[in-house]
Amino acid sequence: MKQFIKFDIDLRNDDRLNNDTRLAYAYLYDRMQSSIKRREFFDKKVNAYYVIYTVEEMIKDLGVGRNTVINVYKKLAKLGYVIKKKVFNGATRFFLPHFHDDSADSKPTQVDSSNSNQTNSKQITSKTAVTAEANIHHQNKPVNISEFDLMQNVVDGLKAKAAFEPDLINTLVKYSENAHCLYQYAQLIFKTKKASLKRAIKHGYSEARKALHFETNCYMQSNLVKTMRNLIIQTRTNHKIHNKSAYIAQALYKFFDDVVLDYHDRLDMHEVKDFNIPII
Repeated sequence: MKQFIKFDIDLRNDDRLNNDTRLAYAYLYDRMQSSIKRREFFDKKVNAYYVIYTVEEMIKDLGVGRNTVINVYKKLAKLGYVIKKKVFNGATRFFLPHFHDDSADSKPTQVDSSNSNQTNSKQITSKTAVTAEANIHHQNKPVNISEFDLMQNVVDGLKAKAAFEPDLINTLVKYSENAHCLYQYAQLIFKTKKASLKRAIKHGYSEARKALHFETNCYMQSNLVKTMRNLIIQTRTNHKIHNKSAYIAQALYKFFDDVVLDYHDRLDMHEVKDFNIPII
């Protein structure tokens, strides 16, 4: 049996979209028809249903490469066809502001409480970090989310999932213009720390995981607070720095590399301290 998806004529008339972007949106729109019938795909924070469509799934369905799909998602978000909401340790949620449930015109939508939906239904529904406009529409009903709520959403995620201490979170919040900016700073910390860990393990630093684990290295976060504050101030005051993210990332790579070295130096000093010279 052949399966068909709905293709809105407005997509064809929008010259800003190419064929890949139009087809990707059609797939997202079609999957939303399934999401609106399942309570587990309803976001209580914004009072709207969402779609999960991983990059891997879209690669398979469109028959294109990863970079193409990533660019397609960016284009759809930029033009307002979708609103992306990132979830810590979970798949990105896609809200469709222009979605309209055609079946609602003829009969009420039945909400199924079962856990079966699209391929990746094992999603994380805990605290989330938002990277989207703060205005989501569902079935022509606007739902406004304040910037404060978006920021608090990210903060909750950093506390629960990232083990960030209050001083670090407060510093990032203080110097973040909005929730998206806060999330970007946190992502830079995550990515550079992960990269430093891989390098350290590759070069034989046996205690690298403990060195870069917030819970086992009490020295790291206090130093990271000062480092991030200085880096953010530098990128905002030094107009010669054009790529701010790259500048911060490069400095964080060195910071975490030094953390590993310092941690191992302390271990070595401890061994020397406990070494006893035999008395002859």
